[in-house]
Amino acid sequence: MRPVSFTCLVTAAIAAVCTIAYSGAQARDLAQIRSSGTLRVGVYKDFPPYSDQGTGIDVELGRALAERLGVAVDVRAYDAGENMDDDLRNIVWKGNFLGLGPGPSDVMVHVPVDPGMSFRNPQVKIFAPYHRETMAVIRTTELLPKLDAITDVTDQSLGVETESIMSFALLSSDAGRLREQIHHFHSPYEAQRALEEGRIAGFFGMRSQVEPIKAATGAKFVISTPPPLPGLPQAGWALGLAVEADNVELAQALQDAIADMARDGTLDRIFGKYAVTRMAPL
Repeated sequence: MRPVSFTCLVTAAIAAVCTIAYSGAQARDLAQIRSSGTLRVGVYKDFPPYSDQGTGIDVELGRALAERLGVAVDVRAYDAGENMDDDLRNIVWKGNFLGLGPGPSDVMVHVPVDPGMSFRNPQVKIFAPYHRETMAVIRTTELLPKLDAITDVTDQSLGVETESIMSFALLSSDAGRLREQIHHFHSPYEAQRALEEGRIAGFFGMRSQVEPIKAATGAKFVISTPPPLPGLPQAGWALGLAVEADNVELAQALQDAIADMARDGTLDRIFGKYAVTRMAPL
């Protein structure tokens, strides 16, 4: 009889762990959610102003959705994966393959509403766009008086979030001319300090990141649209919800809740609480 190799034993052990991790990842339908009295809402961890230490736009949105369904909320914070496909798997339809993290949620917020993403992820339903995210720049006119084109930046230092779409766009712009002038920050709070101290002339990021900085710093800085950069979506992108694909009744209830909150001003109030202007999806 052929001996069992160590590799085979390890593979079998991993498979067993994965089987345990996947069991219990079954989606709950609307009736089960109402019976349990709790809606499990998935948000990103350490992602201000959307979610940060139990507060933020996405956390408030989750509470409002639960309230519309007549249940309490269980907000679950997740680390971002390598890409959005990983996040949809870990947060919505399967859970982490090693059983790490809080397990799947009933609904995930802050999901890009994109046909390509829906096609790649048939296990989920992406729906109910409630906000359009766009890119923006907050800058000091003293150091950077004009920004109609990237060539308006000469020797000024610029700030951008680490590993963001804006970072890649800036690093590749103008044949990489600005690489030595770009400073990376892990959070908008760090960028705000750098702006106030004059270490950078401007911070390039999402409008939802720069508007709170403007609100906190007053008239000293201005917000403008970034100049055209390679790979940068000028029109922005819609954010919505995601549930398991077969959870049709839950999706409809959440879709109705988002529509009601858009009509009665709840969505605008949630965003406004964090100094962010909600923009209706195109």
